[in-house]
Amino acid sequence: MKNLAIHSQSYYDILEVSPQAPPQEIHRAYQRARLAYSPDSPALYTMFTPEEAKELLRLVEEAYTVLGHPERRKAYDDQLAREQTLNELPDFPEPSPEMLESQPVTPPKKDLPEGYARTRLSTYLVDPQFEQELRQIRDFNGAVLKRVREYKKISLDQLCDETRIGRPYMTALEVDDYEALPAAVFTRGFVVQVARIFGLDEKIVADSYMKNFKKYKN
Repeated sequence: MKNLAIHSQSYYDILEVSPQAPPQEIHRAYQRARLAYSPDSPALYTMFTPEEAKELLRLVEEAYTVLGHPERRKAYDDQLAREQTLNELPDFPEPSPEMLESQPVTPPKKDLPEGYARTRLSTYLVDPQFEQELRQIRDFNGAVLKRVREYKKISLDQLCDETRIGRPYMTALEVDDYEALPAAVFTRGFVVQVARIFGLDEKIVADSYMKNFKKYKN
């Protein structure tokens, strides 16, 4: 079974609630999720194999087992806070020349022409100006994702084959057709997969895309 992008999401993302949601809202979200990921849901099997659908339902149950229990939820929130703190720690400083001299040197691979870079699906010419712009973007919508895909020379068919996301959904993702996209947890999973292939920060990309998605849905 292919690794599901949903595994990288928090229990709050899986149940589609905010970390501040009260117990009653958590329970209602759990009931909705059970229906959405039920074996009787035909839409589920257009995107996932029976084994993956079963795993999705297991994750929903796991999420509610934690978030529906006050003490377990508090421990989980503390864990998320610790992970966030670790993510915000500054990078280690560059090694000194003395440190480098004490380490064995491995010659860099020269299998790419100068000025080119690679994703796992393509090789593309690096545009320093666009790379700089990309590092500053904090609002990722469909147009930006399409622009990145085309810049990195990845075809829509390649992306669909690699992620197993249907072409209608991938097209809807790139044009911000939120009405044509599935439930939020699935859509977020799609965005996470795409961001990983593009070599982007999946949290920044998914959080910003889903902000617009949920604004439309609400």
